[in-house]
Amino acid sequence: MLGTACFLGQGLLTRQVRSGGSLCASARSLLRSSGTALAGVEGARHYIIRGTPSSPLRAPASGSSSHYRPFSSEDEAALASVLSSKPRHVARHIRQSMLQSRRRIAQFRNAVTYLMISLQSRLQRKEMRPEDATAIMESLMRECVDLRQGDMAHLLFRAAIRFRKYGLTITFPFVRYLYESYKRENAKELMRSMAEELKTHDEMKVLAVLAYQFSGQREESVALWEAVPKEKITTSDYCAVLEGMGITGCFTEVVDFAERVVKDVAVKRRRDIDLNVVVSRAVIASRGSSAAVNAVVRLAKDHQLTLSDVAVGALARSRLQERSVTSMADVYKVEAALCAELNRSSLGMAGDSAVLAKSSEIMVRNHESADDVMLQKVQYLGRMIEDAIDNDTLDDVDALYASSVIRGFGVLGRFVDMRRCFDLLDKVGVVKDHKLYDEMLRWYAHAYNLKEVIALKEEMTRKEVYHTTQTYQNVFRVLDRYYPRLVEKYLAEMHGRGMQVDGPMYPTLIRAFHALGDYAKIEELFRDAKQKAAQGTTQSMSPALIVQMLRCYPKDVVRGDAIVADAEEYGLLSYEVVQAEVLNHYALNDRPEAMQALMSRLPHKTANVYRVLLRNAAQHRNRAQFNNVLQEMEAKQIPLNERLFSVIVTSLAHFQDTEGVRAYVHKALASNQIHTPLFFADVASAFERLGDVDAVDQCWAGLLETKMTITMPVYNRFLDVYMALNNMAKVQEILDTMMKLVPPNPVTATTVVDMLGKMGRLTEMEAILDEMSKSTNAVPTLVTYHQAMSAYAKCGDVTKMEAVREKLKLKGFHENAVTYNILFEGYGRAKRFEHLLELVEERKERGIPMEEFGYVVLLNTYARARMPAEAEALVDEIVSGSNVLLSSRLLATVASTFSQTGNLDQMQRYISLLLSHPECRLRDVESVYIIYARLRDTVKLQELLDAPKLPKTAFIYNTCVSAFARAGEHAKVAFLLTEMEHRGFALTRNTSIVLSSLLLKAGKLELAQMVLKWKGLTTVDVEVDSLAAADGAAASFLPGHGGAPAPPPVIEEGEVDNHEAELLLRSMDDPIADNIHVGESDEPVSR
Repeated sequence: MLGTACFLGQGLLTRQVRSGGSLCASARSLLRSSGTALAGVEGARHYIIRGTPSSPLRAPASGSSSHYRPFSSEDEAALASVLSSKPRHVARHIRQSMLQSRRRIAQFRNAVTYLMISLQSRLQRKEMRPEDATAIMESLMRECVDLRQGDMAHLLFRAAIRFRKYGLTITFPFVRYLYESYKRENAKELMRSMAEELKTHDEMKVLAVLAYQFSGQREESVALWEAVPKEKITTSDYCAVLEGMGITGCFTEVVDFAERVVKDVAVKRRRDIDLNVVVSRAVIASRGSSAAVNAVVRLAKDHQLTLSDVAVGALARSRLQERSVTSMADVYKVEAALCAELNRSSLGMAGDSAVLAKSSEIMVRNHESADDVMLQKVQYLGRMIEDAIDNDTLDDVDALYASSVIRGFGVLGRFVDMRRCFDLLDKVGVVKDHKLYDEMLRWYAHAYNLKEVIALKEEMTRKEVYHTTQTYQNVFRVLDRYYPRLVEKYLAEMHGRGMQVDGPMYPTLIRAFHALGDYAKIEELFRDAKQKAAQGTTQSMSPALIVQMLRCYPKDVVRGDAIVADAEEYGLLSYEVVQAEVLNHYALNDRPEAMQALMSRLPHKTANVYRVLLRNAAQHRNRAQFNNVLQEMEAKQIPLNERLFSVIVTSLAHFQDTEGVRAYVHKALASNQIHTPLFFADVASAFERLGDVDAVDQCWAGLLETKMTITMPVYNRFLDVYMALNNMAKVQEILDTMMKLVPPNPVTATTVVDMLGKMGRLTEMEAILDEMSKSTNAVPTLVTYHQAMSAYAKCGDVTKMEAVREKLKLKGFHENAVTYNILFEGYGRAKRFEHLLELVEERKERGIPMEEFGYVVLLNTYARARMPAEAEALVDEIVSGSNVLLSSRLLATVASTFSQTGNLDQMQRYISLLLSHPECRLRDVESVYIIYARLRDTVKLQELLDAPKLPKTAFIYNTCVSAFARAGEHAKVAFLLTEMEHRGFALTRNTSIVLSSLLLKAGKLELAQMVLKWKGLTTVDVEVDSLAAADGAAASFLPGHGGAPAPPPVIEEGEVDNHEAELLLRSMDDPIADNIHVGESDEPVSR
């Protein structure tokens, strides 16, 4: 058994995050191996990722596939050998030789031409049996259908007519394959002329009947059939006529004809006609109509006839396509009913294949889990194919069974077995075209096994296997926006092969080019889709395409309105997902009138609409509005789906409603609505916002237990969460898990750059950035450069910060508000205050308006530098000269700035405004406690504690305990400790050290030791940290790493919401690390 495919040279992004140089070295190793050309390695199927080939359409030059090799004497000898030893394997030999040639069609035509000459010679000399020649020519004509070689099929048919004089028999498949090979070019006229020619020969009048059927001349067909002597008609003739009717869609005639045949045979007592075979063929021919199939089955039961396994398979497929079959339980009910109806113990290979196909479809659509019954069916089919291979009877096995086995193993997630089966089929020549490759690609993409997708795609290129648009669609679906350069490469390759973009590809391609910031290509693709829709290809303009276009222009009102107009023009505004995205676009741009106008046009509010309304209320911190929407949903009994659960949980986390988050998470997990891993990422982000570290760990563990396929957005969300929690061990674990399935990409590499920058390991960060610049797939994005600039800004290294800024501009990225905010931070840290005003003016000249976070950065800078005049001037500008609203965050920043510049009156004024703000955030209330604690104003702290409407958190109690202890108010400290015990709050490490240090100084040794015991500390810890504690830095109010969590504080220098600032830096311009769900039409986010 072949082992699972693995990739060499795929070192992890990190080995030991805390070690000195290993992170940088292993990340460099990974980035150097980020090309896409794959080369085979001896033994089990392994791959090495190398640099991309010089041409996207040509495999690496090696072996026989490196150049065109014409049909040679060696080919003739090999073909002659097979023709002599195993004549029935000739078609298989030709298929395998085609796979070795770069010009597969030319190879096929040359082989067929040579074979016709050889066959005629052997038949003349009676060195070959006519029935072998018939089988060879039938199989070659079937290849002509697959390869769309109608002229070669015509040549073979003419040769078969000539070879009749040598004893060759022309059967129905000859006419059928000739018709199907010309089907695209309208073969009716060809069939009519062929019928005129064939009906002159008595032995070929039945074939003429079939040719008339295919030409559409039903009356001539019926008249000629009546002229055929009934005693000369064989079972195969009846079957051929039935199949011809089925191919041309005459299902009612199939039933009538079958009834007449059964009646005539019964009356005339013809023993040479096998009615079981005839009725079985009638079931297969009528499979396009469930009514016709059921009528033929009733006919078989009335006359006690037995259906063949193939007919049972056709019947099973017909019954399983009924609308009532919507679950795995329904599938098994249909199977059991059929077995009882037909008095069979099982449905056979064909029936099991039908059951597997329907089960796979349901599992993908409904996210249902598999069971042992399905696994047994897949293994049974696999054993039957292996037996056929061992007995050399594989040509008698329907190719559909091979696809069913691949599909079954794929949907069950048994990829080792799937690959083993594929390799076995490939070895014996069954993998003759793209079909099985596309099936493999589909399930690797479904499981988000990106390495195997790329490996299989490169294998197809190397073997010159024909590519279809479905091939590229599977590849694009798994690459998506996380590997935009690979998408760009394969799109160019697809165009080079003369293929056009299919409708389902447009949303994925637009996401990928949005990640690259290539708006010209986005507009080109959108115009192309509209042109195709105007020409009649309506599926090109899909709801998912409109959704993605709106997400490309979230703040562009004019372009957004134009896209909405296009949606309405093409009738897409009637789709719920489009309505929700348009509402979301209006909400993002604060257009309540437009929202109301659209909602007034809707017949009713859908779940998607409620999702947008809930998210909008949360973004505006309007808890009352949020509660009203929830109550309206409950009143109208709107069922909660996974996406609604995610929005509700995320919103409640914004409102700091811990109990509400836990309640809805429990409700979601108890329901059957959770089907994708993105829900777990949303819940983890919510608990991270609430500071519940244990719950975040449970989310990751719970996700792993579900065995869901973890996609790139989910990996990156969890990386961000654990980075925010500074849990490097978990970051390492997630990276280890991720790198087993996916090669490096810009998002993950950017995460590592961010991690190194925050850890102060700037040399390693520079090395990673340099390697990213040299790689193919992990090219730095705008966010990457921003993270590097931010790392230098925090340490005040403006020289290197400006150097990265120059690289950013050289790469064609456009500077935005985030860029200038980082520059403000850097020059502020470097105390280059004169340059700040120049940057502000430069920003205004470039049309980049000041926004909330820009003001926050400047205010923090003036607070640190104790610059009261500049701070007051900036506040005046915010209040009177800008369009920025005084949000909760901004009010907290202003109050903190005035507290540090000594303007206590203004500080008190803005604290009052903050506490009365309708959307006041919990973390901003906590910042007020920090301000008064820093000022040692215990009176104000007590007033805040006594205020009944203000929240009380563990962070607030720790802040007040430390402040009262410093002021020597031990009675209040004792009271607060009692309150904390009642509320279930714990002291943080830092608060414990401050409190115990002060108790020791006061001579209260027992109390000090008791406090330390609560935290598992000793007096040594107090001695180590006593200096920091005595200084009274605001950092001492922070919870320890393992203690009760708290939101990011205002540190002593006055940096309000420093952690949130970093997240804002990342989210303001990151088109890749977007938390919005992918469009509904995309599959990759499934289990």
